[in-house]
This record gives sequence, C-alpha cells and structure tokens, in this order.
Amino acid sequence: MPAETSPDPRPRAGGWRDGRWILVGLLLVQLAVFFQFSPRYDYLQVARRWGVLAIPPNFSDLYFIAAAGATLRAGGDPYQLNAFDPMKRPYNYPPLWLHLSWHTSVSPTVIRWLAIAMGAFGLGAFLCFLGPISPGRGLLLGLLACSPPILLAAQRANADILMLGLVALGLVLLRRGQSVAGYASLVAATWLKLYPLFTLVVLWREPRDRLRRLGALVVLASLLCFAAYAGYLGRIFANTPTGGLHSYGARVAAFWAEFFLAGQGWAVNLTLLGRCCTLLAVAVGALALRCSWRRPLEATLDSTELDGFRAGAAVYVTTFLFSVSFDYRLLFLLLCVPLLCSLASSRASGRGWGVAALVLIFGLMWPNGLFWKPLLLVKEASSWGLYFTLTVLLLRTLRNRNSEIEIRKSQ
Repeated sequence: MPAETSPDPRPRAGGWRDGRWILVGLLLVQLAVFFQFSPRYDYLQVARRWGVLAIPPNFSDLYFIAAAGATLRAGGDPYQLNAFDPMKRPYNYPPLWLHLSWHTSVSPTVIRWLAIAMGAFGLGAFLCFLGPISPGRGLLLGLLACSPPILLAAQRANADILMLGLVALGLVLLRRGQSVAGYASLVAATWLKLYPLFTLVVLWREPRDRLRRLGALVVLASLLCFAAYAGYLGRIFANTPTGGLHSYGARVAAFWAEFFLAGQGWAVNLTLLGRCCTLLAVAVGALALRCSWRRPLEATLDSTELDGFRAGAAVYVTTFLFSVSFDYRLLFLLLCVPLLCSLASSRASGRGWGVAALVLIFGLMWPNGLFWKPLLLVKEASSWGLYFTLTVLLLRTLRNRNSEIEIRKSQ
C-alpha cells in the first residue's frame, strides 16, 4: 500500500527525556569549546583540526553584510568593491539586504550580538519544527549539528542559518494550520536568498483547489522577486565564489578531475569538465526518476516530517544539480533527518532507503578533509550517493499526494 501521513505515528518523549535537550547540549558544548578555547591557541590550526575552513574574524559573513550597508552609505557600490569588508569581498546578496543593513554598524559588539540573535532564531525555529523527540533521535541530530559544516556556518555567522530558521518557522505555521503565514515565511526566505524557492515544493501538501489559489499567489510573489532583482542577478552570480573541494555540487567532481589531471601534466578545461559533470548529474537524476516509479513508499509518515523532508531534500537536490555551494548549506539536511529516522525504524519498503540516506549524510558532513585529504573522496562519493537517494525518496513522496491529502483532511 502507498505511504500515508498522520499527525504523529511514533511515540515522543517529553520533559527532561526530550531528545532536544541532548541536541542543544551537544551543540552548545561544541560551540563553547570552539569559540572560547580555540582563540587561546593557533586559531586557524584549531579550526582546521575541527574540519572548519575558518576565515578570520569570527562572524565574517555578518561583517560582509554590514560592510555593504556602510559602503553604500559612503557613496560606494558594494557590488564592485565592498570597501568596509575586512577581505574586500564584492557583494553577492540580493539588494533587499542593503536596505536591512543600511543602519547596521560594523562594530564587533553589534556583529557579535546579531550573530547570537540569528543563531538563537535558527536553532529555536528548528527545535519547534522538531517537537519532542526521543533521546536516540536527539543524539543523532546532535552529532550532525556538531559536524564541520554546521560549525562553519556558526563561525562565519552565515545567512543560511537565518534561512533555515525562516523555512522551519514556515513549516511550524503550516502544521498549525496557518497556511498564509507559513508560505509567507518561505517566500520571505526566497526574497532574501533566492534558493529557498525550492522549499515551496511543500505546496504539494494542499488539495487541488487550494493548491491552485495558494500556488498562484506564491508564484506571483516569486516572479515579483526575480523581476525586482533582474538588474542585479548578473552581478550577484558573477560575484558569487565558485567553491572548490570543500563545497558540494555536481561540478565539484570537476575540481577533483583538475586536481589529479593537472598533477600529471595534462591541460584541463575546467568549464568543459564542469558541464560534463552537470550532464552526469542529470543522467543520475533521470535514473532516480525511473527508480522512484517502480514502487511507492509503504509507511505511515508524520505530516510535519514529510514537509520538512520535502523542503530539505529539494534544497539539496537542486543546489547539487545547478550550483557549487559551500558546505554550510548542508544544514538544510537536518530537516530531512526526522523522516529518514522514521523510515529507517519502520518495516516498510522504504527502510533501506532511509538507512542509506542517514549513512550518506554522515559520510557527507563528518569526514574532515582538512585533517586528512583522502577523506574528501569519501565526502564526494557520499554527496553523489545522497543526491541519488534523496531524489528517489523525494519523487516517491510526491507520488503519495492523494492519500496524504485524505489524511490531512481528517485531522
């Protein structure tokens, strides 16, 4: 039988047995050790031992945003030269951020408190999305939350933490039946960073008539976003770093090929290699499409977990296929973990896929290539395996729309 959704098909722990305490405890200990003790030693060396490609100073990406506002106030163009940024990085965020940063100081104290506020919002929204969980699941999520990509996002105070918070908040509002506010939160994330557009796949949860109305509004808001940014998109993409071996995406394999072939004295066309890797990813996606149509999932799934999985998987699959993203964007995989745990602990046909996806997530997020470079090969192999696995599971969940809607209507 096809997969069904329910309000909550599994037991949850409450009170002090709530696994979220373990998640928060592990994360806070990790952050305290890193931020309090590493500055007393060789800062960059300690960061690399943690597997973090740290850029001094701490919270450098928030400095980057605040510096753009300061450059604009001084009459400059941050898209050409972000003069107040410590590393003079050209600005590559949508112009809405310039309005938000217009009155933001580049003072270290202000930046520190903004970083704390952003981190608290992202973590709080994610914990609300999770709801009470078992200690085992809390330990699993805690280990992933302490992985190098998450610590990298914290060290740089990257805006993807805010995006995760907005997406998680939107999912919480959808769970409470506040659809307009929930989708508004997802659209707000899209206006701020563009790629959260793919989280709107959760619209598939709606009945057909409601899907048309809400879908039209969401599409209109998204089109207005891209129309407003039309004059900036070229500059944004041109100023965006292409990443490298410490990133993820189909074209990262081209960097590996260049690394090995150039070492043998071969001339390498990196652009051509990147296009070939993208074509390979398209072929893998086509294979995943074929596999997803063979057999539907046979499991009872929590509706909120399903929404979170669809949002997180859509972000990973699309960013893997179309771009090269720094590792901190892997934090969206945390949204996938609750449903994958439910699949892995079930006796349904999707159990093997759930176990495989969890193993691949650990293989992608934990190998520390800065400590021992061969581990980057494990990371690269895991990224391709996870791309295939999540694509299969995402397409399978999209097949279950009719039975899913009937369950939601009865809630």
